[in-house]
Amino acid sequence: MDEQSVESIAEVFRCFICMEKLRDARLCPHCSKLCCFSCIRRWLTEQRAQCPHCRAPLQLRELVNCRWAEEVTQQLDTLQLCSLTKHEENEKDKCENHHEKLSVFCWTCKKCICHQCALWGGMHGGHTFKPLAEIYEQHVTKVNEEVAKLRRRLMELISLVQEVERNVEAVRNAKDERVREIRNAVEMMIARLDTQLKNKLITLMGQKTSLTQETELLESLLQEVEHQLRSCSKSELISKSSEILMMFQQVHRKPMASFVTTPVPPDFTSELVPSYDSATFVLENFSTLRQRADPVYSPPLQVSGLCWRLKVYPDGNGVVRGYYLSVFLELSAGLPETSKYEYRVEMVHQSCNDPTKNIIREFASDFEVGECWGYNRFFRLDLLANEGYLNRQNDTVILRFQVRSPTFFQKCRDQHWYITQLEAAQTSYIQQINNLKEPQHTEVPGPEGESEPYL
Repeated sequence: MDEQSVESIAEVFRCFICMEKLRDARLCPHCSKLCCFSCIRRWLTEQRAQCPHCRAPLQLRELVNCRWAEEVTQQLDTLQLCSLTKHEENEKDKCENHHEKLSVFCWTCKKCICHQCALWGGMHGGHTFKPLAEIYEQHVTKVNEEVAKLRRRLMELISLVQEVERNVEAVRNAKDERVREIRNAVEMMIARLDTQLKNKLITLMGQKTSLTQETELLESLLQEVEHQLRSCSKSELISKSSEILMMFQQVHRKPMASFVTTPVPPDFTSELVPSYDSATFVLENFSTLRQRADPVYSPPLQVSGLCWRLKVYPDGNGVVRGYYLSVFLELSAGLPETSKYEYRVEMVHQSCNDPTKNIIREFASDFEVGECWGYNRFFRLDLLANEGYLNRQNDTVILRFQVRSPTFFQKCRDQHWYITQLEAAQTSYIQQINNLKEPQHTEVPGPEGESEPYL
């Protein structure tokens, strides 16, 4: 259907009042003309109660509702759009010089031309021509093949995306599972700690009950004796004194050593964090060490194949020299990668045996082999002796240092690395021993062309 025919049909389905496309179409029962419901309602209510086309008397209730008209108008719009698109395509496929339809493909020039360009244009003489439709089909086939490849590639990529999404979900589920395992394990650890606490408290409460009973017995005895002293006459007291002394002797028959209880250690085993490994470093001749101003090192502390030592500047390090004692912890041998470790450095108070007066610094740092972490301003040098940390008689300062892995997992990793190192060293030593056990062959000169091995 051409464009003119479509336009003619569209005119039939146009409102004769507003001359626009029908909206909620109504039909006059007298002249069968179509119009918009809003237009005819406004006309009948504001103008006259008659059809504006045939002038016949007309009421709103007499109008016929044409529900099918909307579908027809939609189809007409589609036809008009197709006609317009086809017209634009025809305009595009016309020769710029002759305004003829492009129907020939010049194989030599790789260009689309019309039949007049091919026959009489003069620019394509002796060229090879092919039908445009045939070349078009070839190109469409190639494009469709590439489109199919792209679609397959797209499906593969979508499949890979889905695999990654499933992997993400699996990773999250695995993490949630580990969290549940850890929570269950921690709950069981807490339960075991509660059991340990209960057992310790039972022991302590038993000790307390025994001591309390003895205390109450002595208090009642003292009250009774004091009452006798206040209330008895001299003669009565003399007569009862032997009885009172007998009670005292019965009390003293039970030695005080029987009441001395073994302290319950306030320690609870941790199943998550390993205990500290510790060592003590005594800085002897501290005054002499200060004058040298060189760092001093403690004996090494071997822990799971890792070698730790204290690096101490008796007279301070850098900008604090002469003012502060500087103390650092050094990892002198260990794993090649950086790892975090927890450590404590403690300076012992030597004037009394009160551990609460010891100076303790603790921290967690990332250590590499050969790296030091610690405190440049550990303690003021002018207060060491006055505060009781420098023993004036022995001229010593005592330092304790402790170090540990933050988790048993890391400690096991360190031990596994150390075992691997030991196994490699063992293999090397065995190979050296085997080489030494092999007989040494030495050749002894013989006749020309001959030689005999000598063992």
